[in-house]
Amino acid sequence: YLKGIENLGELYNSIRYQKVLNIRYKPFEHEEISVITFHPYFLKQYNNRWFVFGYNPDQNMYNWNLAIDRIIDFKEKKVKYQKNTEINWSTYFEDIVGVTKPNKGEIETVKLEFFGKTAKYIFSKPIHESQVEKWINKETLSVTLKVYINFELERTILSYSDSVRIISPKSLQDSMYNKLKSAIKTVIVN
Repeated sequence: YLKGIENLGELYNSIRYQKVLNIRYKPFEHEEISVITFHPYFLKQYNNRWFVFGYNPDQNMYNWNLAIDRIIDFKEKKVKYQKNTEINWSTYFEDIVGVTKPNKGEIETVKLEFFGKTAKYIFSKPIHESQVEKWINKETLSVTLKVYINFELERTILSYSDSVRIISPKSLQDSMYNKLKSAIKTVIVN
């Protein structure tokens, strides 16, 4: 059921044979279609979506990522391929949940507590490879992660809303509090 999956083979070959692509792309947050010159380097699947990572010369970024289900179409562009000398893809994802690595910021120690069935689930299926867990009691699991705080981490935590407590950092507590407060206001107003 994955939209855009039909492009996976051609994107893989573009990486393998070092082809520069002209991609027409429609981000979910914009109505207009962007045209991007793109030097593809790496494919990654996360949360039932595929992403292609590469160099975007207009932004001078080597870790530009595009969700393949948002790619309208693409064709080869006859320009010199810019090889990746910036990123080691075998370690790139070690300190993030998902696919988004913030350009600024640093790895943080995130402490969470999970309760009941969710605690047992998180114990059996860790959120991230850095996860260290400790049972506080039969119903409460303390979890520590060493990651960048990004969109995907926040969405993961929100998905366990009534079964998780954010212990630290304070910046994550505040961000999540504001998101939940905004959601409640929206529901009450509507």
